[in-house]
Amino acid sequence: MKKRLDELRPTQFAVGMFEVERKIKKIQELKDKEVQEYLDSHPVPVVISREGEYHLIDHHHLVRACWEAGLLKVSIEVKEDFSHMTDKEFWKEMNRLDWTHLYDQFGNGPHDASLLPMNVRGLADDQYRSLAWALREQGGFKKSPTPFCEFSWADFLRKKIKIERSEAGFKSALDQAMKLAKTKEAANLPGFRE
Repeated sequence: MKKRLDELRPTQFAVGMFEVERKIKKIQELKDKEVQEYLDSHPVPVVISREGEYHLIDHHHLVRACWEAGLLKVSIEVKEDFSHMTDKEFWKEMNRLDWTHLYDQFGNGPHDASLLPMNVRGLADDQYRSLAWALREQGGFKKSPTPFCEFSWADFLRKKIKIERSEAGFKSALDQAMKLAKTKEAANLPGFRE
């Protein structure tokens, strides 16, 4: 099944635009047929709410990249249909299942779910989420099935590193993050490499 990007409701407030930009580049490098094959092989997991709305529970970065690249639809996979629940019951269950991250781009929260953006266009840029993604890509920690793993690392790094808004500043922050990822302080984070 395919859905329009503007019909998919985020369950988080922010993404790392550095990761989004890499995904945009990947999409743009593919031919039209390859883009469709790629998207079909990476269906976006969603949950249906009482209003019949489709809520993203993963792949926010991919959906934002598709929007930035000018695509209109993505393949989805319905993980749960909670349309029988009240709004309050829905968000309580989403929190219980760790299918929402109600913290903003500054690490503040949790905020009320009613404040979530209507679609991926409203997601803010969290530079520490970008740093966490870059750290994982460089082997600083392993991919983990723990929900919002990269946000856990982002919050850890946010307290330890200042990122200067430049390419050199980001590289310096990544170098610092690589060192921190090997410390005992990071040992309890998901995906920690011993």
